[in-house]
Amino acid sequence: MKLINLKVNYFGPFESEEINFQSLNNKLFLISGRTGSGKTMIFDAIVYALYGSASTTGRDEESLRSQFAPDNQQAEVKLVFEVRGQQYTVERTLKYHKPGNKSATPPKAVLYSGDGDIIASKLNEVRDAVVDIVKLNRDQFRKILILPQGEFKELLVSSSTDKQDILRTLFQTGRFLNFELNLKEKLKEQSKEAEKLDLRINEQIKHIHTEDIDITEQHDFPNYKMILEYNDGINFSYQKKLEELAEEGKRLKTELDEKQKILVEKTQHNEKIDKINALTDEHTQLNQQAASIDSWRDEISQFDKVSAIKYELLRHKELDESIMELTDSLGKEKTRQEELNDNLKIKTDELSELEKKLPDINQRHKKYFKMEGFLSSNYETLNQDITDSKQKLKEKEDEISLLEINIKNMRAEFESLTATHAVALALQQEVGDINGKYNRLTEDIKSAKQYQQLINERLEINHSIDKNNDAVNAQKDKLSLFNSNLAGYDEDTIQTINHLINHLEPGTACPVCEQTVLTFPESAGLSDEDRMELTAINDEISRLETANQKYVMRIDVIDEVLKDKEYQDQDMLHIELKSVEEEKNEIEAALKETNEDIQKKDQLNKDISSKNEAMHGLTLNLQELKNNDAQLSDKRVEFNEATGFENFPDFKQFMVQEKESIDEFQSNLNQLKETVNELTKQKEVTDAAVKSLTAEFDKTDAGMKKFKKSIDAFMSEHQFTDLSVLHSIINDETITDKKDKVKTFDESNRTLKNQLDELSKNLETKEKVNTEKDDKNVKKAEETLDKAREYYAAVNERKNRNLQSRDYLSGLIDTFNASYDEFSQLNELVDAVQGKKGQKVSLERYVLTYYLERILELANVRLTAMTNHRYKLQRSQKKVNRYSGLDIEVFDYYNNQARNINSLSGGETFQASLVLALALNETLQQESGGITLDTMLIDEGFGTLDHETLEVAISTLIDLQTTGKTIGIISHVEELKERMEHILYVNPDNERSTTKIVTL
Repeated sequence: MKLINLKVNYFGPFESEEINFQSLNNKLFLISGRTGSGKTMIFDAIVYALYGSASTTGRDEESLRSQFAPDNQQAEVKLVFEVRGQQYTVERTLKYHKPGNKSATPPKAVLYSGDGDIIASKLNEVRDAVVDIVKLNRDQFRKILILPQGEFKELLVSSSTDKQDILRTLFQTGRFLNFELNLKEKLKEQSKEAEKLDLRINEQIKHIHTEDIDITEQHDFPNYKMILEYNDGINFSYQKKLEELAEEGKRLKTELDEKQKILVEKTQHNEKIDKINALTDEHTQLNQQAASIDSWRDEISQFDKVSAIKYELLRHKELDESIMELTDSLGKEKTRQEELNDNLKIKTDELSELEKKLPDINQRHKKYFKMEGFLSSNYETLNQDITDSKQKLKEKEDEISLLEINIKNMRAEFESLTATHAVALALQQEVGDINGKYNRLTEDIKSAKQYQQLINERLEINHSIDKNNDAVNAQKDKLSLFNSNLAGYDEDTIQTINHLINHLEPGTACPVCEQTVLTFPESAGLSDEDRMELTAINDEISRLETANQKYVMRIDVIDEVLKDKEYQDQDMLHIELKSVEEEKNEIEAALKETNEDIQKKDQLNKDISSKNEAMHGLTLNLQELKNNDAQLSDKRVEFNEATGFENFPDFKQFMVQEKESIDEFQSNLNQLKETVNELTKQKEVTDAAVKSLTAEFDKTDAGMKKFKKSIDAFMSEHQFTDLSVLHSIINDETITDKKDKVKTFDESNRTLKNQLDELSKNLETKEKVNTEKDDKNVKKAEETLDKAREYYAAVNERKNRNLQSRDYLSGLIDTFNASYDEFSQLNELVDAVQGKKGQKVSLERYVLTYYLERILELANVRLTAMTNHRYKLQRSQKKVNRYSGLDIEVFDYYNNQARNINSLSGGETFQASLVLALALNETLQQESGGITLDTMLIDEGFGTLDHETLEVAISTLIDLQTTGKTIGIISHVEELKERMEHILYVNPDNERSTTKIVTL
């Protein structure tokens, strides 16, 4: 992965900053700046752009927003990066609380391809897409690309337990520990499952039924096989019991069938008698409808006769109605035919008269088109345009005259000003000289004032010293008087006693005899009041002498300051300063006046040039106005000659009237032509309609006469005298219903007769028999059979439950046996994973040891080269406890023995930490799918290294950079600035910072 460009707005200390990493690709560069300038914030911006959170632990999203960001501006970060030759751009805005809003403005994110297409536009989608592209999540990215200060030194010197936590996080070996815990949890679950199976087996035994057979109930069994054998015996006895009950049921069913058969025969006989009586009554009621049925039979017969000429009757009626309609339509069409003939003749005559005027109208039309071009707005305002043009000519000529006078006056004023730049320069030099003189006098006055203050201070100090000396002498006189009161002691002894008394207290050790002082000796002649007075005198003497020492030291300082200074009279200096100040003001006033004249001359020169340019422009405009005036005059002559009119309004009115006249004629002509055409078409349609209707009338009349002949013959044959009677018969809508009712009557009568004949067969008697006794016998037999069936069903249900119990127990026992086998295998696996077998090493510790060995192997390649083959890192083989095995020690080839890692010097420790960090980086990179990372950023303390070690460290990084990596280092070491060719400066200014890339 390569960084291409980073742009941030209101992110940390950066208000609006852009860093182009392309100039730093495949190079070793330094990120330099004061503490707190925002160097690490660059790393935060990169990680936040990719993953939506900072690289620094403990920095939440809102803390990344600049403190000085306006309320209406969001913090933004934009990163362009390259992976496997493809460029991507990710943009993010940070979440922040806007004043006045209850909820925070949410963050946003968008990921673009190199072509500008949106790959993802939601937070989670962008994060997942970045992980898919880079092949690293945020934690892996921080540990591989960014090496924070001190983190990998901790790995070097940490204990085995701490190292386990670090390596577990980096290589995610927690999954092996989770695997172990999951196995243990599964083992517990397997044990609990076996216990549950045993309880379920014992509980199921209690549900085996034995109440219907002669077998004693049993609950305790030596093994699970005996349970199944016990269940099989019970099931066999139940089967025998069911066979016995089935035979008894068959006997009871035969007795019931015989009794039911007798009852059914008697019941069927009684039902036949009831059926015969009911059918006889129904037949009698049906015969009461015979008279009405016979009347309907006659009407049906008449309808069938007339139906023979039903078509002729209906067709004759339709044709009669058609003749009436045709007669009416034919009369209307003939009337319309006459009206159209009259209108057509009138309009044809009008059209002929109008066409005679057409040649004259065409001539007028041509003339109109020829003069139509003069109707434009240009000719309408022509007279006014000529008047305006002449007015503009006069105004422009007046403006030119005024401008010429103005230019003449400005030139006269310019020539009257005599100031020059040379004069101004000379005055400026004089101002500089006088200012220097003025400043020197001001400094001399200030120095003279300080000199006098020091002299005054020295006098005051001498006075204070004399005063303190007088006070010391007075205190010494008091001390002599006090000592003289101590009889029997010489002066030296008295002083010794006084010194001891001033420095001893009861309960403390004597500095001479080292014995604890309980009380002061009475023979000293000192009371508590004396001792306090003596102490006060000595303290006052000490205070005064200390003060005098400070005064003497201050006098020495003052004398040192004054020894190179000369005394200057302040009054004389002030008089000279006032004179210089007046001279300074005069020169500055002259310079100001000269500069103002020069500025005025420069401005006049510019104004004259500007006026000359304006004069040239006005002259050109005047010529354009003259040309335009000539063109307008020519245009008016052309209008008069072409139209014959002197003014435009008369011409326009003529043209409007002429166009209206021509348009009116053309409209009337077109309208008449359309009317004649329309009347001609209507006449043709009407003529065709009259002809068609006449033919249709003749055809319909012939058909009606034909059907009338057939109808008259039928009426004569069947003695019908009125045509309307035939129509009433044929149009009777109730005839179908009457036919259905007659048919239903005949069928019902026939059916009733057949049923009565059939029921009367095989009857021994026509009287009903008594079945009460038979009913009781059947019910009793049914009850006996039902009880037998219920008992059989209950016994069969208990047998089936026993069979189900047998299958269920068999399944539980098989499951228990399989579970026990799995439990045994799982227990073996748990012991192995926990390290209770073999080398007594757990699975996770084995994996961590493997990773550590790989890291140390890669680290030693660089460490041996950096230390001239003196050191290599190795895993300690000492086993203090079961958590040992991940400690690192250093092997010293010079002494041919292993040493504690903490015995290395500061520089050696940094070397070991650096190579270990790089090795860890490479190992993590290999474990992340062979990802090629082209960039590495190191935030490490190089300030602890001496010059030689620093050179070795930089050489190591340069060697790494030559493999194609871009390596950035954060450091405050000044020597690195001299050593590095490429530096990214982070420059703070108050609370803001800016960046600058410098290549030496």
